[in-house]
Amino acid sequence: MDTSVWIDFFRGNPPVRALLEKLIVADRVFTAGPILYELLQGIKSPPEKKQVKEALLSTHYLDITSNDWEGAASLAAELRKAGVIIPMTDILIAYLAKKKNLEVISFDVHFDRIPELIHHRLQG
Repeated sequence: MDTSVWIDFFRGNPPVRALLEKLIVADRVFTAGPILYELLQGIKSPPEKKQVKEALLSTHYLDITSNDWEGAASLAAELRKAGVIIPMTDILIAYLAKKKNLEVISFDVHFDRIPELIHHRLQG
């Protein structure tokens, strides 16, 4: 789940909320540090922070190793050679998803440009 999807979830977007709730109940949601960081840095109140942390930390948390950073860097270099520039956070999300054979759900079209990534793009 990309950060933008979580943002829509917390804002109460009905289709996104229904999809995420279904995936959470099915125990199919994974998150990692960069997503937690992106969400928490935009928090405006302590209750909101508590809600976000509880939601994200109730999902499967993917630890990021030095090998993961190296793998993500290699993926970024490969894409850059092909003229594709993707933000570091999204490269890391894509790398972890590919490594674990997970689907990325996002609004971002640039995930479509990552080879062998299972990506479900939502319409904004």
